[in-house]
Amino acid sequence: MPTWEGIEDASTMLPRIWLTRLKDNDVWKPLRKIDCKALNESRGDDVLIEGGRATAHPNAGQITWNFVNRPPTKLIPATWFTQTPNPKSKNKEFILEPLPEADSQQVELLYQNAVRAASSLGEGLDSILKEEVVLESDPTQKVCVVRNGGLIAMRKKPRRSTLFGLGEVQITLQRGYGQYTIEGEDDENSLGDLTHVMFVIHGIGEAMWCKEEVATMSMRDEMDQLRMSVNKRKVTAWREECKRCEKTKQTLPPPPNRVEFLPVDWCDKVRSPSHSLMTSLTSVTLRTVPALRAIANDVIFDVLMYLTPEFCEAILQCVTTEINELYDKFLTIHPSFFARGGKCSIMGHSLGSVIAWDILSILKDITEKNRIDAPPSPQRILSLKSLDKTDYDHDHNALPGFKGADDGKHGTWGPTLPKKMTQTIPFDPDLTIFLGSPIGLFLTLRGAHSVFDEMRAIAEAERASLIPCDNEEAEMVAWSPGGQTAPPPVFDLTPIICSPFSLPTNALFNVFHPSDPVAYRIEPLLLPEGVSNSDIPPPMFLSPDGKSLRLHVKARQVGDQIFKQFGSLSNLFESTAQNAAAAAAHADAEAVRKMASMETERSGQSSPLRPNFEGCIRDRQVAFRLGGRTSRVDFQIQPGVIDNEYLSAVTAHSSYFSNEDIIDFIIFETRTEQNV
Repeated sequence: MPTWEGIEDASTMLPRIWLTRLKDNDVWKPLRKIDCKALNESRGDDVLIEGGRATAHPNAGQITWNFVNRPPTKLIPATWFTQTPNPKSKNKEFILEPLPEADSQQVELLYQNAVRAASSLGEGLDSILKEEVVLESDPTQKVCVVRNGGLIAMRKKPRRSTLFGLGEVQITLQRGYGQYTIEGEDDENSLGDLTHVMFVIHGIGEAMWCKEEVATMSMRDEMDQLRMSVNKRKVTAWREECKRCEKTKQTLPPPPNRVEFLPVDWCDKVRSPSHSLMTSLTSVTLRTVPALRAIANDVIFDVLMYLTPEFCEAILQCVTTEINELYDKFLTIHPSFFARGGKCSIMGHSLGSVIAWDILSILKDITEKNRIDAPPSPQRILSLKSLDKTDYDHDHNALPGFKGADDGKHGTWGPTLPKKMTQTIPFDPDLTIFLGSPIGLFLTLRGAHSVFDEMRAIAEAERASLIPCDNEEAEMVAWSPGGQTAPPPVFDLTPIICSPFSLPTNALFNVFHPSDPVAYRIEPLLLPEGVSNSDIPPPMFLSPDGKSLRLHVKARQVGDQIFKQFGSLSNLFESTAQNAAAAAAHADAEAVRKMASMETERSGQSSPLRPNFEGCIRDRQVAFRLGGRTSRVDFQIQPGVIDNEYLSAVTAHSSYFSNEDIIDFIIFETRTEQNV
């Protein structure tokens, strides 16, 4: 029995392998096996592939992408291929070029005849060796059966042979594509239902990262990599748990849920080359040092645009519209998403986190105004000086989300826009995650700290107004149903430390690398303005369950605590004599201040002095409403065993989506109740 060469699939019914490529000079790559099977069963109908992220159009011969702005790719089926040597491969690998379907059918018919002729009941290969098939795609080429010793192969060669075949190029044909694997396919197929979708807003510089000549991955590529990393870690942990349950004869756990990451691209639309702004920017840009000027125009210019009210509004409108379109398209592709308990979340990186914050600010403003029982929100917030005025009773529930063009005298926690936006996102995020976020810087520039502090003071005044005076309390104790004495009510008299400000999300995390030069904290802005830096609680370390800290991080925490204790003891001994005079002077100044305050009260004037919050947070657990169910907002990534701050700062801002702690954190926060 002769041996065939180039026969990777010897099955009787040869399945078609579907391949795709973007450009004519690109190598054809096969689709996922599950997608090839779906296309073979579709009978020409459109098929969702890549887990619903793309749609294959077999009749049109192309693939379109459902959630990202990518050009369509070509699509063809194939059963026979030509083996072309790969000049870049050191292992003598081949580049497989598919034959058109019409040629493949003729070649398959010749191959089947050769197999029957070479069988035990066949007539032999002598007659088959004389047959040939002329290719319809290239009439100058033919395919014939060639025998070389004990090997038989299907060869492609020119129809007109040279003298004795000198210089004739023969190419071996291959039946079937052979065994192949697509990265991430097995992991994604092993997962359960899709129950969480994350809308990811990119930051600055996406115009540069999308260029082919730039080595840095774009947001689209990073989301593909993040999705595969999350799926791989989920499936690996699930399979290990299944093995453990099999050994202990327990019920196998259900497969973990699937999480989808959809990039929200605003750069292409706002930075359109036909836009007058980009045309003017190109005309005023000098032609010298083009690499450095490209960084200024493609990266830094994004921040400058967002600081301009008109372009800030354009970016927010663009991102809001994009999220709405992605949301509608996603539900069209996955109509039973919410029936399976699906949830939507938002993630922002760098400037994208500021955009996410502002979108939630607009959502908060619109939601509060649409409440029937809530009074309309005025444009300005009350100041601390007017808390005890008569107009406070009417406007104390109104908090400004943003300010208009003529509202620049007051602080704000939302964006500065020429006019109010009426469009917003169609959901309240379950999770809001900021990565490497400069929100703290933007809020500081907007004067949000004083606004948050005023909210805290208003909440303090509201609570104080609910506490009865002595006569009212006596009446409440004396009255009770049936004439029995009721216990006196208990009122919380501890001062409110954290601002009650919150955004419409179930949980909010401000995650940053300690060495990221772009990242800023948020929690200090939610504390009173009088709190000293030494009293501000440090950020939490990011861990999936809040407890699994690495050993060297725990050791560092213990060392810092011991050093702090010894430092406080040394300061105690050193301050006995050195600060005696200062303490006496402070006491004198305090006495003078109290005398001045008493004189002011006698004269009937209110004191403009602000309260002193020094030491108010010590030995107290802080809980920020902004964090939602987490009670904390700022989370820092755990440092490595050997971690140089300045060396880490180079890559800290661009490595969030590949960080293992963040991947584990996303898996933990997006898991379903069945996977707990």
